[in-house]
Amino acid sequence: MVKEKLTWTKRLAKWRRDHEEEYARTIMAVPERTTILRAFPFPGTILLMGAKRKGKSALAHAVAEKFHNTRNIPAVLHLPPGISLKLRQDIQKLLPSWMKVVTSMSEWPKRSIVIYDEAAQTAHARRSQSGDAVELENLIGISGQREQMIIFIAHHSRKVDVNVFRDIDRVAWKQPTYAHWIFERNEFTDFVLKAFDFFKDIRSASVKLKTTVMVDFQEFRIMSFTSGLPTYWSEKLSKLFEDIKTTKKGGYW
Repeated sequence: MVKEKLTWTKRLAKWRRDHEEEYARTIMAVPERTTILRAFPFPGTILLMGAKRKGKSALAHAVAEKFHNTRNIPAVLHLPPGISLKLRQDIQKLLPSWMKVVTSMSEWPKRSIVIYDEAAQTAHARRSQSGDAVELENLIGISGQREQMIIFIAHHSRKVDVNVFRDIDRVAWKQPTYAHWIFERNEFTDFVLKAFDFFKDIRSASVKLKTTVMVDFQEFRIMSFTSGLPTYWSEKLSKLFEDIKTTKKGGYW
């Protein structure tokens, strides 16, 4: 029996099927259990999303505290540039000495963790051509050389500048809602639904708050881990953006 010759076209089709199978296997598998230190790469760029009041900001701060305690790495909390000096000072009082409030990307130090909270406000998709957006894109591109971990926090990805995604290493979700799946960017819908199903199977409300699901796009795997609150966490910090109001023109006061 003569063996059928495998043409380049058939090889390409097989190659595509193999990758589709790998993709499906990763999506359908149970997420690997891991820890904060293993889940968050340093340096690296992470997008953290999920429903309101589900612990996104607290997780970012817990990551910063863990890396400070284990590797003596400082952190900065990036806030909109238009906030008042008094509000900036009030927020600084809520934070440990190794974490500074900044309002300009020029203040991001080398070898640090940057918490870019409410990324949907200051890295808005409709501002992708602004000077700030270009500066942000450049900083993301050289964050590895500068030894920085940048953690973007947003409710969902549609409001985040698409340029932010190009160099994202990992995307993580605190408990999403079904609406996150319906209105998510097409590229993320499978992962959001995976996270939604994973959280749905957790019965304990307290465990849900401690849980995170993360996709590693470098090695293409899905992980989960639990974490507690940082030692300095407070109700004021958890409601930080209630004091930062936006104007109709998109400014801050």
